[in-house]
Amino acid sequence: MLDLKTIFIYSAVLNLSIVLVTTIAWWRSPSQKDVLFWFLAGWFIVLGGLFMSSPELLPYNIMEYIGGMLYVASTGMIRLGFKDFHGHRYRLSEAFVAAGITGLALMLARLLDDPMPVRVAVIYAGSSINLALTAKVLWRGTSGEKLPSRSLAVLVFTAYSLANAAIVPAAIAYPITFVDRVPVSEWFGYSSVLLVLFNMASFLIAVVLKLERASDTQRQLAEQDALTGIANRRLFIQQAGLLSRTPPATVAILDLDHFKHINDTFGHAGGDDALVQFADLVQRLLPDDAVFGRLGGEEFGICLPGCDQASAMVVLDDVRKAVDALEIVSGVRRFRLTVSCGYAVMNDPARTLDTWLAEADCGLYAAKHAGRNRVIAHSGAPGREQPDEPAADHRQMVLAG
Repeated sequence: MLDLKTIFIYSAVLNLSIVLVTTIAWWRSPSQKDVLFWFLAGWFIVLGGLFMSSPELLPYNIMEYIGGMLYVASTGMIRLGFKDFHGHRYRLSEAFVAAGITGLALMLARLLDDPMPVRVAVIYAGSSINLALTAKVLWRGTSGEKLPSRSLAVLVFTAYSLANAAIVPAAIAYPITFVDRVPVSEWFGYSSVLLVLFNMASFLIAVVLKLERASDTQRQLAEQDALTGIANRRLFIQQAGLLSRTPPATVAILDLDHFKHINDTFGHAGGDDALVQFADLVQRLLPDDAVFGRLGGEEFGICLPGCDQASAMVVLDDVRKAVDALEIVSGVRRFRLTVSCGYAVMNDPARTLDTWLAEADCGLYAAKHAGRNRVIAHSGAPGREQPDEPAADHRQMVLAG
């Protein structure tokens, strides 16, 4: 049989190590409330364990109330931590609802002839409920975010909840007895070890999820344009380079017409709004397998896998027409813009992407020189471009309001 007093002490030591780690993390980032909640949860568990392992200091019924409520409240704090982590709404009182009900049930249990089995069952039932609600929070997650270990976290907390729930009938069927004010039980020692392991796993999975989010944030910073949310130049070049080796594919360069005039007239906020709304529109229009990125300033790139000159023209001119009809909203002001586009069909895997981009840029230059608001394909021969048939109305920028 495992010595329960020793188990309580070891549990407190292990949980204290968790507290030290979360304390350092919170000290370095005090604005992160999720870390603060996990830090408090660790302290609640440590204090509860110390109370339960020190019967010579306080009467056991006092330790039972305080230790039991702290244990349940710790699982409530863990749940609030994950709610904050995933951006869910919460109230601080949520962490203490189950703990408060547990405390009331512990006091009411004194009315029974043998209250101990019910008290033990109530403590673990309260914790089981909090942990099950934590698993639900993790299951919901954050909309649009894919963390690889979130499913594992749901599994860990579901199992943690079930482990606490399994103790409820065991506590009633096989009551804990006391020898010299120390609890003695065949099952309690083993269940305590299991719960300590689950507790450590719960904090470790929290650390893993934080690291995965940080890694994903760094990846987004490295690959996404901060303003528009589409691929940045680095990612576009990387993905378009891969497609250039599997012809046919088309690469296009688009440039917003008279963008300096937009900035001068509507300010940089108006220019930013134009870039964002242009990018949103183009993303909706392009095929799912297309690559779309911001190359810099008002210049964008599109790569269309499997497209020859004719099929690429259809897609790109649809984009041009949609942009021509788009009304940019910037505060109370409204204005329109147009886009010029040059493109080249990448049909030779031996050539580099830089060569294809240079040809697409020649097409763009020709579109600008021909009056803007049009799509021109590079012919494949140096110095020659082929203007595809544009729409009848070649408006330049139309400003309104």
